[in-house]
Amino acid sequence: MLSHRTKSKRVLAVSYGGGHVLMLIPVLTYLESQGYDIQVLGLTTAAAPLRNAGFSPLGFRDILRPEDTRAIEHGTRLAEEMHQGNKVNSLEESIAYLGLSYADLEDQLGIEAAQQEFERIGRQSFLPLNPLRRFFDWLQPDVLLTTNSPRAELASIRIAAERGIPSVGVLDLFGLGSHNDIPADYVCVPFLQAAENLVNRGLKQSAMTVTGNPNFDWVYQSSITESNAPVWRQDHQIQSDDLLALYAMKPGWDEVEELIVCCLERALALKPELKVSVRPHPNSNRQVAENVIRRLGAAAFLDDTTPLPLATEACDILITHKSTVAVEAALFGKQVALFHSNRDYSSYAIPLNLYDWGTFSTTVEEGIKVLTSLQKDSEEVRQQRGAKVRKAWNCDGLCHKRIAKVVIQALVPKTQDKVA
Repeated sequence: MLSHRTKSKRVLAVSYGGGHVLMLIPVLTYLESQGYDIQVLGLTTAAAPLRNAGFSPLGFRDILRPEDTRAIEHGTRLAEEMHQGNKVNSLEESIAYLGLSYADLEDQLGIEAAQQEFERIGRQSFLPLNPLRRFFDWLQPDVLLTTNSPRAELASIRIAAERGIPSVGVLDLFGLGSHNDIPADYVCVPFLQAAENLVNRGLKQSAMTVTGNPNFDWVYQSSITESNAPVWRQDHQIQSDDLLALYAMKPGWDEVEELIVCCLERALALKPELKVSVRPHPNSNRQVAENVIRRLGAAAFLDDTTPLPLATEACDILITHKSTVAVEAALFGKQVALFHSNRDYSSYAIPLNLYDWGTFSTTVEEGIKVLTSLQKDSEEVRQQRGAKVRKAWNCDGLCHKRIAKVVIQALVPKTQDKVA
């Protein structure tokens, strides 16, 4: 249960899992070290990494009441199909999250309209305002810290505004698409052009602070320490003049994965120095990756055991569809070849090519041209490229402190802020 309230200012963090919570954890750790009272609502898959970092995340089950019979009924029904036991905190949390969110959707739209909307877009229809009101009533935060996810994160920003509580939102990537518009009082962005993307859609320039993304700061630390990549390449019999591509697969199989493999098949026939390390997604079937190996032949090998940071550092080229590992590879100074089915960047989300940080292919012809034109960089060229991208992304090991500074500034009363 929540400890007795001290005089220290209380920060309520609301986050889903994946890169969003990993972005906030260093900030929360730093703020806690500075004496701030940290309370975290860890949604869906966020609970495990928060616990691993030493926090005790709250969940929707902490606000579920015995009289919430409608929510419990909905949650039990929905959890039978949607609970992912290997990812989410617990079945009880899934029932509470799904049930309270669906009941709130009914309160907003009515029973019939809620059913239609949920059937249309599933959990993306959730904006659980009343459940978030319960958390705010209970915790009485002084400031909100969240990211650019919809649903509960967006709901938390709206409740903070409703209560007159300052809010800080953190953008993870490029800010393309209106789903990234964070209506928070203060918005932290990873690089300058991301702020421009938000401002172009009507968000206030004055709300923006360029901070970087703490989830990528490990790349900076790796860039200033001795690398194990040469040893790894030697152990895997990668010659000094080999051009090693790391193919980071996505879960499942679709037209884009087929496009990538078709391009690799053709490029390998034309470029004998090209070697391919095939890395299946942790949530995918290994058999899919083994099928790719059979298609690509002796120049390809399966690697699902090397830590991803080392695998990224050891490659010359990163090939993928839609993954943040592409950003990490660019920060390392690696060549990045991205593939997609169309050029709708707002849905694609990782358009490195717009900033000259990678290539982008949507057809076999484009992909073959890209892959066959790639050459092995000298270490000097790679380091120069990586330093340039890291500078653009403010990747210097201090991102978490810059975001924490914004949170602390948000706690300053408006009148005092103006006097200062």
